[in-house]
Amino acid sequence: MGKWLGWFGAVILVTVGAAFVYDGASGAGGVQIPEVLGTQVTTTTVSPPGSTTTVPIGPLPAEPSDPIRIAVLGDVGTGEEDALLTADSVAKEHVRDPYQGLLLLGDNVYEDGNPDRLDEAVFEPFAPLLDSGVSLWAALGNHDVDDGYGPAQAEALGLPNEWYSVEVGDGLLIVLDSNQPREEDQQVWLEETLSGSDHAWRIVAMHHPLFSAGVHGSSERNREAFLPILEKYGVNIVFAGHDHDYQRSKPQEGILYIVTGGAAKLRETGTAYFTEVSSSQFHFVDMTIYDDFIELHAIGRDGVFDSVTVPLS
Repeated sequence: MGKWLGWFGAVILVTVGAAFVYDGASGAGGVQIPEVLGTQVTTTTVSPPGSTTTVPIGPLPAEPSDPIRIAVLGDVGTGEEDALLTADSVAKEHVRDPYQGLLLLGDNVYEDGNPDRLDEAVFEPFAPLLDSGVSLWAALGNHDVDDGYGPAQAEALGLPNEWYSVEVGDGLLIVLDSNQPREEDQQVWLEETLSGSDHAWRIVAMHHPLFSAGVHGSSERNREAFLPILEKYGVNIVFAGHDHDYQRSKPQEGILYIVTGGAAKLRETGTAYFTEVSSSQFHFVDMTIYDDFIELHAIGRDGVFDSVTVPLS
């Protein structure tokens, strides 16, 4: 049986910025916090097994038909210079064109996941987004759980559970706990969640990659647990971190796999039969979701270095 959190986390998710207020007026690099944009007229639904809770998402696009923007990055949790520079890049992009969501892919706090360090690793670096109402979603990485801090960190981040789903507009974001791939409850929940979904898009996030040519490589345990379900129900994109690089796969059974674990640390990367692009550089992924396609841009220190469009059928 998985370790289930209470609904305290779902309440915090309503306004992450309000729950964890950074007392500065700017983030790393002096980027000014913009005013909250849009209006709170759409909802996000968080759905652990057997329960549904509806909470607001924001800041929303000005019009319901406007695209949804989410910043995606993994392995942020050092609180050191390279991590702060990446967070600053995200903040500058948010000022240029606001995000509605911030998706972290695990290893949110190095080395042991202690939630007491979330201020320096997450809340302060990303204050320009969180203080303007951007929704925070996160997966748990191996460094977040190895010393037993997983449930406490999830609660401190405002997550409803260690694995959960979030309705965003017409789409569904599913966040898995890849530290527990053999947890039967999680596998059953994933299949039930996807089988009951008629959403316009379905995106999955986890820490350990199913397809990686980096130092850690593909997680065989997670492939065995999740790959048949993801392929059966045809998700659009799977994001992961863990390897400290950027990788974009060739579509595998119609699914695009992105490794984006280069927010704070780098390692050498490689290629395999499934590799389309691989690069070892500090970066984050800018995702914009339109009515009929999703656009991804990998943004490094010198700007965009990879782009891809994913059609929505």
